[in-house]
Amino acid sequence: MKIKTVCMILTFLLIAGAGIPAAAVAEVRMPMPVVLPEMVSMEYSSGMTDTDFLKLQISPRNSHTELMPGDSDEITVTVTNKNNVTVPVNLMVVDQPYSEYVFDEDWITITPESAELGPDDEMEFTISVTIPEDADRGYYSLQVAFTDAVMPTPYPSPYPMYINALDLHISVWTPPVIQIQPSYIYDRVESGKEYDYQINLNNVGEEVIEIAPKLGGERVCGYDMGMVQAFEDDAITIDAPSVVPAGGTATVTVHLSVPEDAKGRYEGGLKLNIDDPSIEEWNGMVHLSFEVWTQPTEPFVKTFAVGVAEPITIEIESNQYRHYTCGGGGGGGKDEDPSFDVTLKESSGNPVTLTRTMATYRGSVNLGGSDCTPPWEIDSSGIYDESRTSYVERYTADGAVGEWELGILPRYAEGFEYTITIGDAG
Repeated sequence: MKIKTVCMILTFLLIAGAGIPAAAVAEVRMPMPVVLPEMVSMEYSSGMTDTDFLKLQISPRNSHTELMPGDSDEITVTVTNKNNVTVPVNLMVVDQPYSEYVFDEDWITITPESAELGPDDEMEFTISVTIPEDADRGYYSLQVAFTDAVMPTPYPSPYPMYINALDLHISVWTPPVIQIQPSYIYDRVESGKEYDYQINLNNVGEEVIEIAPKLGGERVCGYDMGMVQAFEDDAITIDAPSVVPAGGTATVTVHLSVPEDAKGRYEGGLKLNIDDPSIEEWNGMVHLSFEVWTQPTEPFVKTFAVGVAEPITIEIESNQYRHYTCGGGGGGGKDEDPSFDVTLKESSGNPVTLTRTMATYRGSVNLGGSDCTPPWEIDSSGIYDESRTSYVERYTADGAVGEWELGILPRYAEGFEYTITIGDAG
């Protein structure tokens, strides 16, 4: 009995059992026939013989090359027939649908174009690629198919998937004419204060390059998803020339005026709009990241117990990491040394006298040059990059048995560590 007939009978019985009037039966939609998995499998495998799946050994299977307009390259591909029958080889160049740009078949030559490979035969094919001078910069993907055998699918495929093929990826590029330093600016800022940052541009070409910096070019994915911005773009103004002279430099100034009531973070982008086709849009962006920072007014409090009447030593350390400000200035803390207001109280609540016995400055310096110093301007004095500094204060006080309370109010410190030593501090 056919599936459709069975479905009609079952539907009629269900309708009758439910008390639905016979006149309504005609309005009931008949369910579509169910195609069982084994039926798909039979249809999928029918008509396919071993010759449909003859597979050649191709080495390499993938190749990626980077070429500039006017450049050429050759790729040698070794094809081996591991089958016990002769396999005809007729090469085809197939553009991939996900390729950024369409590859012109005139740019590629394959030698030989066809052959016959007997059992266990091995042959080398030479693929020559020449990129014309006027080719678009971008990413090209194509397949070089050695036979017309395609991957069978149980459903229509939007494009054939060749079994015996080389996947060839070609990136056509040119070195950027404009160099950008830095590519992002990050700083901690205070509400109600103003800051200036610099972006340095260097034109290594022989022609004037136009620029048109503009805010709002991006919102970096992952940085501000669902985040409320601390302030809007109108808090930032841009001062920049319209061109970068040939063989010369230019400076783009970013001025930030932080609103009085600003809190949180700002994530945004500055699109430089550089008229240089060798620079992709993403690489012509400068990411801006600002964290609005508020100086604490209440101290951090730590209580501890002293079991013997021995001296108490308090050591506080603050590590500062250089932000990628590139210009900066103002009241964000980078022009101020960190310090601490430290208090120590005994169980009665009375403060005790603290004696500062030590203050230490430490730093970490590498000779790679600062990220804010353009490489074309680095000289001997500008090669030093102090990426981290540390400030340590040590205090002592006469101790006594009981509960104690330590208070630490930091100034211009991103964070701090403390150590409480009872007895000899060493």
